[in-house]
Amino acid sequence: MQEFQRQEFACTLFRPVHFLFLKDLAMPRFVSAGLLLAMILTSTVRAQDDPGFVDLFNGKNLDGWSQRNGTATYRVDGDAIVGKTSEGSPNSFLCSDRLYGDFELKFEVKVDSALNSGVQIRSQSIGDKPDGRVNGPQVEISLDGMAGYVYGEAAGGWMTPDADRKPHQYFKDGEWNSYHVVAFGNRIETWINGQPISDLTHDERYQSHPKGFIGLQVHGIGSGQGPFEVRWRNLKLRDLSHFKSLYNGIDLGGWKTNGNWIPQGDGSVLIQPRDGETGWQRYDAYLWSEKKYKDFVLDVEYSYSPGGNSGVYFRVGDRNDPVKKGIEVQILDSSQKQGPLGSHDHGGVVGTDAAATKNMSRPPNEWNRMVVTCIGSHLEVELNGQQIIDTQLDEGAMKDRPLEGYIGFQDHGQPNNLKFRNIRIREIQE
Repeated sequence: MQEFQRQEFACTLFRPVHFLFLKDLAMPRFVSAGLLLAMILTSTVRAQDDPGFVDLFNGKNLDGWSQRNGTATYRVDGDAIVGKTSEGSPNSFLCSDRLYGDFELKFEVKVDSALNSGVQIRSQSIGDKPDGRVNGPQVEISLDGMAGYVYGEAAGGWMTPDADRKPHQYFKDGEWNSYHVVAFGNRIETWINGQPISDLTHDERYQSHPKGFIGLQVHGIGSGQGPFEVRWRNLKLRDLSHFKSLYNGIDLGGWKTNGNWIPQGDGSVLIQPRDGETGWQRYDAYLWSEKKYKDFVLDVEYSYSPGGNSGVYFRVGDRNDPVKKGIEVQILDSSQKQGPLGSHDHGGVVGTDAAATKNMSRPPNEWNRMVVTCIGSHLEVELNGQQIIDTQLDEGAMKDRPLEGYIGFQDHGQPNNLKFRNIRIREIQE
């Protein structure tokens, strides 16, 4: 029966639910057919509202996708979608039927050496017709050193500025390559195989294309060329449209602190402890939210100087005693750490046995991205695109901690200067 409960919990996306046990099915006075149907429908609605990643490809067929433009062919081969060129065809696109605005997208791709490809995001077709020209931002797939940069397909050409398009070799010929794309507001960030490629802000294209389909491109080829193929697998998307910004990039509205937290011109906020401010037990110097949060997904980026130390606090019931009245996920420059990580290394849950399963620390002065999902007693932590923590808070040292509280970022004292940006949250309602 425990295995049944675990699978039911997973399919309802880590949301607190009342489990339906098999013995209850034999008790009509408690569970009528109508009530059972309502419970199933409720579970389905919750599944569609997943705060985590959902599969865009079901692994069986192309349901949920429609072809626009061109005569290239698309088929399912094992766990992959395969696009094959058609001689003389213009660009072809297999497009999601659903439209997305703010989101996080992950996929793997392998392409024949002679073929250029791409993945459309927030894209449209003229007249919203299958033969209407597909247009919008495209994340480049190619072997010419330009992979991962953002191109405006039938929408003005390169969106990543010329000065920022530095050739690289992170895309591997003949291998599966992992892509990671975050589109939020007017900003698009891309990574290939864990390496940051493009960090683009484009107001004009966001105004013209704030929302649209995901499209898998098979590039057109001329007569006498091909056939060539491109393969995609593990297409997953997390909807960020329900997230709201906690930091406005301008001032500390919505936050409380006596520390030296300084808004920066680039939209980040810098903690720069004052002369003589040392140590971490100066709790009023932490940056605290004015509002309390219960179940949520917290998304934050930060960069540290060499050896930099800080922490992400949440469910803090007493801002004067966050160590004992809250939960902390460690921020620490562990980029040079060798061997197993402990709970006081980067990404670990301080005061528990929960250490990061993999060292995903970026080098000093580069941006790290942490996503903390805390729903009920279940805590997950992602760092730079990799899940590193999956633990139950009610089974260890945190079992008596508050289930609701403030969010905070630690001032660890001199010489720990850190920057934070893109702080956003999605509250999960029961």
